[in-house]
Amino acid sequence: MSTEDFETKLRQLYLESMKGDTASYEIFLELCSVFIKRYLMKLGGKYVDTQSIEDLLQEVLITLHEKKHTYQSDRPLLPWIYAIARHRYIDFYRSRKRKPGMVSIDAEIEQRLSLPETEPEHSIEEVMAFLTPKQKEMLMLIKVEGQSYVEAAKTLSMSVPAVKVAVHRIVKVLKGKVDHE
Repeated sequence: MSTEDFETKLRQLYLESMKGDTASYEIFLELCSVFIKRYLMKLGGKYVDTQSIEDLLQEVLITLHEKKHTYQSDRPLLPWIYAIARHRYIDFYRSRKRKPGMVSIDAEIEQRLSLPETEPEHSIEEVMAFLTPKQKEMLMLIKVEGQSYVEAAKTLSMSVPAVKVAVHRIVKVLKGKVDHE
């Protein structure tokens, strides 16, 4: 079946389902599930796992249902579906990125990695001693307190680009000093 034929068939099923034909809606969802799953796997590449794809597929199907009133019947259906799938994919991975993950390393792996049990060579106080009071304040606002660059710029009465450049330079200088000592 060509893409055009598939689009036509899918669009026909979708329009019938919007009129209340539940059988058409079931067939539409089954067909969508197959090609959406393939699309999501393509988006994820080699880093995708089957459970995530299944979760994402459910999210996409729910969104298709919730947003069916936004579909314009004079427009192609597949690009609309792909756009929803792409946005759900992005939202899904953004939400996962924000959540801190728990990493469990069992004893055997830890032993193989031979993780050092020594303390770091420099304490925070020693590292911060390299900085001026203004640099310390900048670093504390951005890296410790987690303020955005916009918030820190307001607090410091600086422009956002100036804060970004200053923090980048501070971190670079600190890395250089710590690595050389």
